[in-house]
Amino acid sequence: MENDKKMDLTHHRIGVFDSGIGGLSVLKELLNVFPEAQFYYYSDDAHAPYGPKSDEFITERSFKITKELLDQGAEMIVVACNTATAASIDALRVNFPFMTFVGVEPYLNAYYKETTPSKMAVLTTESTGKSERFKRLKERLDPNGFIDNFSLKNLARMVEEFYYDPGFESAFDRQLVEELLPLQGKNYTHAILGCTHYPLVKDKIEKILKLKALSPCPYVAQRVRELYVKPGKNLSAASTEFYFYSSSKPGWTKKDRENYLGPFKK
Repeated sequence: MENDKKMDLTHHRIGVFDSGIGGLSVLKELLNVFPEAQFYYYSDDAHAPYGPKSDEFITERSFKITKELLDQGAEMIVVACNTATAASIDALRVNFPFMTFVGVEPYLNAYYKETTPSKMAVLTTESTGKSERFKRLKERLDPNGFIDNFSLKNLARMVEEFYYDPGFESAFDRQLVEELLPLQGKNYTHAILGCTHYPLVKDKIEKILKLKALSPCPYVAQRVRELYVKPGKNLSAASTEFYFYSSSKPGWTKKDRENYLGPFKK
């Protein structure tokens, strides 16, 4: 009977991808709420950031990455990138109808969940800010235009550089102040982080702008668990590792779940 119980254990394989390391902010939450799953994270850092790229290019990369994650046995794919979600998730669902895709979109409905008066801005990449998907989302969730949109040109790239070169922190801090200058003096109470790179430096953004930063990452992770964990289903024990792929240095490697956030580990 004990052996039969072990045979019933399910070890879900979940693919996660981003233009670079921004999606680690989503992976962090996934590891917290769904530690039993085996994760395969694809960092398309050879083409990061996606922000300045065309929708056609991003969609082409998303298709290629999806095929690689399918080769690894992924049962579901998390598009852990706001820009890739905006540019390609509709096409992914059409072209891979057998696969479940969970995307990441700016948490615009946060405005209506606040119980105290608030003044909000949403921070996006240039590509997300211009995308039709984002425009439709904003029209649906913010029809009265209460939330101001600021597209940040350099922040995703800056976060990538900081991750791979922690010694870049002093220069990063100075550049971050400059990047956020358009929001200064406008008395915002909240900033919605519309790029998965941004939550990695959430504390710094809050300190500079003196507001509360909001991220959709915990809600994305919870959605993934809800899709997979059904009542009565047995799960395998939590793993201590996950698999990581870098398009700039092709090949899958194992990473320790405790030591992957680099300078962003809290």
